[in-house]
Amino acid sequence: MARTLVIGLTESGTKTTVNEDTFSLGGRVYPDMITGSEERSAKSQDYTQLYVVTEGHGGSGVGDLAGRLVQRTAMDLVDLIGSYKQPEFDFQKFCRDLIKEAHARVTRQIKPRDNGFSGASMALLLIDSNVAHLLNIGDTKIHLFRNNKLMFPTCSPGEQEDMAEWVIGDMTRSESPNAITIKQFTLRSGDIILLSSKGFCKDYPEQQFASDLASPDAFAATIRQAQIHSRQFNDAANGTILAVKVRDLELTEPGDRIPESEVRRAIYHNGNTSILTEENRAVANGGAAVEPPSRPPEDEADMKQKFKKERRRRNAKTFFLFLFLGFLVGLAIIFILWYFILS
Repeated sequence: MARTLVIGLTESGTKTTVNEDTFSLGGRVYPDMITGSEERSAKSQDYTQLYVVTEGHGGSGVGDLAGRLVQRTAMDLVDLIGSYKQPEFDFQKFCRDLIKEAHARVTRQIKPRDNGFSGASMALLLIDSNVAHLLNIGDTKIHLFRNNKLMFPTCSPGEQEDMAEWVIGDMTRSESPNAITIKQFTLRSGDIILLSSKGFCKDYPEQQFASDLASPDAFAATIRQAQIHSRQFNDAANGTILAVKVRDLELTEPGDRIPESEVRRAIYHNGNTSILTEENRAVANGGAAVEPPSRPPEDEADMKQKFKKERRRRNAKTFFLFLFLGFLVGLAIIFILWYFILS
């Protein structure tokens, strides 16, 4: 499994009233306040690790809430990750279920102002053992820094522009986003995977970004410096970066590892799929789309039942926790009163 270092940084833009960006770390969503800046860091050696950055659209009370609903949905689906392993992890189905459920939650719970454009873009990293699974929708961006090279594992800048119009929860569309990018690859020690909002990369030269990441400074200091430089180039919009560095790996059995030659990227657009291999990227970029493999229809009732069970489990856990805390507080009050009576 992967042992990682993680740092998340977010800052409100000088021309925004609310920070509509979010990032998740350690099962929590940040920022705690929707204005100002925030920094969080952590370490992890969990078998399954989830990291998400969202960029909200629609203004205060719309975009920021849409991002948090997307974050909550991703966490709920990861709690059910075992149901997607039969026995191999079906990340494509995981992504389809996540997008469908998140889109339904946002459109059901948030009403955009003046029927305008609203919702949230999302960049997701799911580490399962030694494999990184990436999902990107909309304006958010994902970079991989490996061997002192800055790469675009999900899509090139040109492709990013074509997909920016799709967001989760956009009520101007009658369907959930179907223009997404998915990537899966085997991790290596020293890899740095970066999830960011569009505001972080706005006018920030890629050469400068790569130079900042190649700094010999400590990992956290390196990401802080990148954030500073990003804001110096353009600080008008909200800017968020969530960086995950692989310290080392506990290797699985050789048969369980994914060969680098088999790493591939799938771009889904309007129901079609193009497979891009690392070795033949130029040819594949111009290749024709092919139909994705057919799958049995999803059982929506079963999915809803799973969510309800998970929600009941969390509510019960919270209830008993507060009940226990109330018991301790009541006991403390009784002892204090007893002390004053005896004295």
